[in-house]
Amino acid sequence: MTRFNSATGTRSSELPSSWFEPSIHSAYYQIFSKLLAAHRLPLPRPFTGQPRLLPLLDFLPSIEVFHALDTPEAGIEVGLAVPGAAHGAMGLVALSSDTLWDAMVTMVRYGPIRNHLFNYRCLQQADMAVLEVRPRLNLARYERFLMYSTVLAIFNVFKAISEDTAFNAMRLTFPWETPSLLERTAIPARVFDFNKQSLSLQIPMEVAIQPSQTADPDLCMRLKMAGEEELSKLKGSTGAKVRHLLHQRTPAWPSLQEVADKLAMSKRTLIRKLESEELSYQLLLDEARGELACWFLRRSGLPLHEIAEKTGFSDQANFTRSFRRMQGCAPSEYRSNFRRVLDLD
Repeated sequence: MTRFNSATGTRSSELPSSWFEPSIHSAYYQIFSKLLAAHRLPLPRPFTGQPRLLPLLDFLPSIEVFHALDTPEAGIEVGLAVPGAAHGAMGLVALSSDTLWDAMVTMVRYGPIRNHLFNYRCLQQADMAVLEVRPRLNLARYERFLMYSTVLAIFNVFKAISEDTAFNAMRLTFPWETPSLLERTAIPARVFDFNKQSLSLQIPMEVAIQPSQTADPDLCMRLKMAGEEELSKLKGSTGAKVRHLLHQRTPAWPSLQEVADKLAMSKRTLIRKLESEELSYQLLLDEARGELACWFLRRSGLPLHEIAEKTGFSDQANFTRSFRRMQGCAPSEYRSNFRRVLDLD
């Protein structure tokens, strides 16, 4: 029997394929883990492997432990815990940009390298410079938490590079009503502006075009070159293309040959290109299977042999071995841990 998930408004067997799409950088996963440890909350599995974009599904266990559905304002603390350097090229180029407006343009250009859950754009509205943030994916009931955390992480960068005049003039706008728990945040209430048309950071244009106190033109140019290289890799990465194809076909996983055909290359060429990125088709397939298995373990009462079947494993024993290798614990232990957490809510 298919189980309805009230948290997302979807059925467990009908997850949005975009939730499997690489969208949030692993640097944020590490920061999230440290924040949970500081609050003495249950920690997610340690991240292993190359730094890269992870799917939203990898973050959901931590988000749930942080009570994101009941108190989406907790996303404010999460965003403020992200240092500028954690944003990679997006943050570092912003920190060395000539003006705050240039920093906004940078955020738009390099945002997808670190957080591809959202689309970004810069515009001038009346006398305000505006950096607008809009969800790119269907985030369901996690949307407010993720919107809070994303725009506050951006705010944190601008706070670091702003003088008092600019900081005092900054505003964050939100397309929903004022929450009752806002007074618990560490940011002055004057910064927040609710019931607006969009999620954005706004600065008076006359302030935004003033020279930045952290400007470093030479460093900025070198960082932009690195950012362009990252963008190029992100768009042209064979691993990213394979992950995207796997997520489109969840859970009817395509074979290596089918993926090669879809990418218009031979199987041998695909294997070679993945090896050049220190990847393999089997590793990417195991990642995708593991992500789907974690979802079923957290959000359904299906027995393990049915989850093994739904995620494409030949039998339960093979599923258990693969899951333990990828997640560091048995499927039953993983399910028990998260049920215990939810029982405390």
